[in-house]
Amino acid sequence: MLSPLVLVPMSLGLLSLLLFGMSWFEQRVLSPKAVILHAARSRQASPEHVEKLVARQSERLLHGLSLSPAERAERTPAV
Repeated sequence: MLSPLVLVPMSLGLLSLLLFGMSWFEQRVLSPKAVILHAARSRQASPEHVEKLVARQSERLLHGLSLSPAERAERTPAV
């Protein structure tokens, strides 16, 4: 059986790997930029649909940037 001294670094490494993977997934797959690029590259999406999606996403992002940090904290739902 593995000693506890080996299990501690292994668990920390596993947690680090998990956090890195979640961060990568969030930035590369779930980000507004990734969603817009996927919609633009999709062969079934019409140009009007992509244009509406880009307008909605950019409007939401710009509105979020115009808020103060206190207002942004109020708008985010408590988990």
